[in-house]
Amino acid sequence: MAITSSKKKEQNENSVKISQIDLLFYKSPLVEPLSKSLDKKLKQAGLSDDPKLYASRILFFLLFSIIVGIILIFFGLIFIREFEITRLSKYAVVGIMGLLFGIIIPVVTYLALISNVSQKVDSRRIGIEAETPAFSALFLVFLRSGLSPRLLFENLAKTRAFNHMNQVSKYIVKRINFLGESVETAINSSIKIVPSKLYDDLMTTYVTAIRTGAPVFETMQSKIKDILRNMELAASKAADNLSGVGEGYVTWLASGFISFFLILILEAVFPQLHVLPIGLLGAFAVLGIPLVNILFVWVVDQTQYKFPEKQLKADKMFLMLFPVGIVLGIIFMIILEPIIAKIMHETPIAPKFMLIGLFTLSGNLNYIPATVIGLTLGLIISVIPPYVIARRELKEGTGYDIYVARFLRAIGEGTRAGLSPETVIKNLKDSKELGKLQIILKRVYAYINLGIPIKDAFRKAADIIIDFSTKIAFTSLADMIEIGSLTPESVETLADQLDSQIRIRREYYAKIKILLYMPYVGSILALIATIILSSAIISLLSSSSFITSYGPLAAAQALVPRAVYIASLSSVFNAYTAGLLVGKLASGRIANGYLHSAILLVITMILVLITLSIKFSFVSPVAPSL
Repeated sequence: MAITSSKKKEQNENSVKISQIDLLFYKSPLVEPLSKSLDKKLKQAGLSDDPKLYASRILFFLLFSIIVGIILIFFGLIFIREFEITRLSKYAVVGIMGLLFGIIIPVVTYLALISNVSQKVDSRRIGIEAETPAFSALFLVFLRSGLSPRLLFENLAKTRAFNHMNQVSKYIVKRINFLGESVETAINSSIKIVPSKLYDDLMTTYVTAIRTGAPVFETMQSKIKDILRNMELAASKAADNLSGVGEGYVTWLASGFISFFLILILEAVFPQLHVLPIGLLGAFAVLGIPLVNILFVWVVDQTQYKFPEKQLKADKMFLMLFPVGIVLGIIFMIILEPIIAKIMHETPIAPKFMLIGLFTLSGNLNYIPATVIGLTLGLIISVIPPYVIARRELKEGTGYDIYVARFLRAIGEGTRAGLSPETVIKNLKDSKELGKLQIILKRVYAYINLGIPIKDAFRKAADIIIDFSTKIAFTSLADMIEIGSLTPESVETLADQLDSQIRIRREYYAKIKILLYMPYVGSILALIATIILSSAIISLLSSSSFITSYGPLAAAQALVPRAVYIASLSSVFNAYTAGLLVGKLASGRIANGYLHSAILLVITMILVLITLSIKFSFVSPVAPSL
């Protein structure tokens, strides 16, 4: 027995592996206030982590990042001191970078550790709030069926129509079964761990109605109407906020984007200014400016009105193919350089120098055509497979919502007429009024003919559906059949709730659709302004050979072409990420931006090549007269 108990103890110790890092500050008094603030967030995120362990982990990494930050600040101050003595800009650059990273690293570390929990809380909130209208419809169905509150949540916990709400129902059932709490007390406990105001309002109304003896069904029916109105207001507010994000992006392109490249050009024309080394400015232009678009994508993601839909396979493929696109772009650049040089009657640049110019941002005007065309072709090729797969997935899984309410009402009418669900499906599968939904109904009917029970046929057919409301409708029908509550009233209640939710979604997308054009207009105008300014300065320097033959402006003849090369590279990557922003801004999906990325890349390539061929003349054709 002793041997058996010792083996079990060893198994338990092995099954629960806790890192020494997590235990390092576990008993520290610094952990207590942090663990208290994390406790509620961890519960709302649906995580079972010990708050003190999580706080100890955060404290360890935070202290480590603070030590690293202090070291960077110390070295940054040393280099700043060297700059004051020598007046060499390289010391100033390294010193400023040390100070900036020394300050930023601890902040970013803390935010990164906290954001993991916050992101899960936000994801859970979005899922619950999107599922609340359909959940409330099923809630009314169960109430209409006359089930006791306990049986109500036990049946809801078994439903497969929801990913988030059934977890909440399971939590309530566990508190009732294992803690002996009443239904009202368990619901109140669930309100504390669910990060959704809609759920809070719905369940608080239910508990209040039970405790006060008010008519529960009528009270909940009225409250659900209020929830739908709140959803409509939230969707309208999100659309207005997205419009503000779109305007902010255009403002960034019109001011920040152009201003940065103006600084880059001025630094090349007047190198004695020593604002920052042109290489450092170029690195930010090529890497930082496209990342601003990704930042705007994140802002849009946080602002938009979301519906919990499964991630497309195309998104994962896009991330995998991006580095492939860069490699292909470099290969195309090397292949195209001798061809372009031959067409333009110029000496071809060796592949080694093309690569050096790309990675050190030291190219000039002769490097631009092959580099821009090569990278454009490589990046376009990298987005074609994700675009094709995304289009196929969206074509197969979306476009059903506009027919689903009509389908549910037809099911309700058939049930009222005494027809079985199988018979109703057989009669509806060829109905042209149901449009694209006929594909799913034919699939359901095929499953039934293969001997699969209709409840399982509904669930299997729902697997390919991406549209949230349609997926909920089919899985809810399966749940109603399974628990024996498929009545005309219950189906029509579900149809009304989903119809209202679909209407809100349709109006929301109609409002934000116009935002599609903002990144296009802003990106193209900013690109034209930047490159035309660069070409004008190059033409001016070329026409004033006497002025630029000596003195500070002599260096500008080499630096300005380099600045234009950097601007061209940055414009290619900016167009690539701007297309993703277009898709996210106008439709809520990055996958819808793959095509826009390809279009913007082609537009950018054409504009760069056309603008490079423009030569400005600053010499008057008329001789000056005395």
